[in-house]
Amino acid sequence: MITPSTHSIPASGNFCEVAAGVYWLRMPLPFALDHINLYILEADEGLYVVDTGVQSERSKAIWQQVLGALDKPVAGVIATHMHPDHCGLAGWLCQTYKVPLYMSALEYYGAIAYFSPNPGADTSVEADYFVKAGLSQTEAQSYVSDHSKYVDSVAPIPLAYRRLQAGKSLRIGNRQWQILTYGGHSPEHVCLFDAEANLLIGGDQILPYISPNIGVYSREPEAQPLTEYLLSLEQLKQLPPDTLVLPAHNQPYTGLHTRCDELAEHHQALLDRLLAHCKTPRSLVACLPVLYKRKLSGQMLFFALAEGLAHLNHLLKTGLVTRQCDEHGVYRYQTCENG
Repeated sequence: MITPSTHSIPASGNFCEVAAGVYWLRMPLPFALDHINLYILEADEGLYVVDTGVQSERSKAIWQQVLGALDKPVAGVIATHMHPDHCGLAGWLCQTYKVPLYMSALEYYGAIAYFSPNPGADTSVEADYFVKAGLSQTEAQSYVSDHSKYVDSVAPIPLAYRRLQAGKSLRIGNRQWQILTYGGHSPEHVCLFDAEANLLIGGDQILPYISPNIGVYSREPEAQPLTEYLLSLEQLKQLPPDTLVLPAHNQPYTGLHTRCDELAEHHQALLDRLLAHCKTPRSLVACLPVLYKRKLSGQMLFFALAEGLAHLNHLLKTGLVTRQCDEHGVYRYQTCENG
C-alpha cells in the first residue's frame, strides 16, 4: 500500500522539515509535469542542496528566498542525475555560493556531453533514429533541430565535480547517507539512503504515482534501460519496507516494496501488449497506440518513442521479438512464434 506522508505540500518559495535536518521544497517546471521536489540537508558546516530545478529567473528567486530563510551557508550541491529539472541550476548554485558539485561519473559526463555545444557534429544519426521508428524525414528533422529549449534550461555545468560512487557513503550532519546508483531512467542515477532512519532520497528512480520515463534515445539506440530499471526495482526491494521515500515528484510516501511491484507489473503489462500487437510486423510508431491512449505530438511523442523503443529493445534482447529493416529504412518488429 502506498501511504503519502502527512506533511503539507510546501507552497512555492516555502519549505517544510520532513525529517530532522531534512527540508522539502517545490519548484515549478515548464513541462506537463509541472513541479519538482527538491531537498536541503543541514549540517554544521552548512546546507547541501539535493537537485536544483531548471534554469530560470523564477527558480533562482525561489532558491534565494529559501536559502535566505534558512540563514546558513551553502556547503554543496548534489544532483541525483543529469536531467534539466535536476541539474539545471547546479552550475549557477555552485558558482554563486562557491561550493562543489556532487554527482555520479556517468551523470556528470553525460551532462557535459549533452549540454555543451558540439558544432559541426553529424546530426544524420539523430534523423535516422526517428526514421527507423517510422516517422517521415520531415518529422524526423523537426526533432533533430529542436534542442534549444532543452539545452537552455541548464546553466553551464561546473568544470569540476566530486564523484558519488555506489557502495560509498556521504556524511552530512548527523546522517550517514549510503550512496546507491541505478540505471534505467538515467545512466547512473544516485539515491541516498539513511539506514538508521529508514529514509531514502529517491529522485526519479521510484515515484509514487507515475512511472519515470524509461527511454532509448538517439545517442545510444541499442541501449537496454528497461532491463536495468527492472533490476533496480528488485534491488530497491532490499531496503526496509517501511522506508520513507522522498521522491522528486508527487509526495513523500511509504510503501516502497508495493511501489516496486506496481512498477514492475506496469512494465510487464506494456511488454505483453507489444507481444500481442506484433503478431504481424509493426514499426515503433505503429506500436504506440497500444501503449498510450492519448494523442501524442511534440515533446510527448518524443518521450513516447523513447519509452516504446526501450520496451521493444528489451523484447529483442530476451528473444521474444525479431527486428527487420524494410525498404524505407523503418524497423519492423515481429513476435517470435514461441513469444
